[in-house]
Amino acid sequence: MPLNMPVPPSGIPETVRAKLHSLAGESRFSTKALRLAEQDQLEVTTPHQVFTLGLDAIESGAGLEAAQPVGWRYLITGGGEVIASAETAQAADGSPEPAQFTEGPFVGATATAVRAARALPQLAKGAFELRLLRIPALYLMALWLHSPAADLLVPLAPSPIGKEGQIVPPAQLFGDLARQAEARSHAAGAHRQADNGEPLTP
Repeated sequence: MPLNMPVPPSGIPETVRAKLHSLAGESRFSTKALRLAEQDQLEVTTPHQVFTLGLDAIESGAGLEAAQPVGWRYLITGGGEVIASAETAQAADGSPEPAQFTEGPFVGATATAVRAARALPQLAKGAFELRLLRIPALYLMALWLHSPAADLLVPLAPSPIGKEGQIVPPAQLFGDLARQAEARSHAAGAHRQADNGEPLTP
């Protein structure tokens, strides 16, 4: 079965596309790929909903059920090549607005992971919906392939736990992240003790 691209609420794709072409037409992009792209070749593709998890959820042992939807993300192509991403946020009146257009390593990593995901043998057994999981406190972004029967996660490079581009079961990924969070918390506590002149505990 194909990898399903979710259908965003009405108006979101048009809002992103209009903002993209407006900025391109006025040469207002500061990032290189978007600044140099031909306006008539820019396309908005690969919609996926963005979910976030806080550090407290990781530390408490929560999983994907605690992830909160925060917006929509698209890949932007120029001349057929993925060159950027666009992400929406909710305006004060509840309407969608493009929050940012971004270039960088996560853009290419997303495109690579999506291509690899289409060939996964798991997709032969059922339909998966494309999502993105973000854990800002740990600087992690992962492709999230969701179905009613299973969830698959693919950390995007650069990843704080490694395993970039690999299928990682949710339980394993959250275990790795919990250890990462614990290590950071211990390091932060040690720094605070040192700054206060307290003896460091093992």
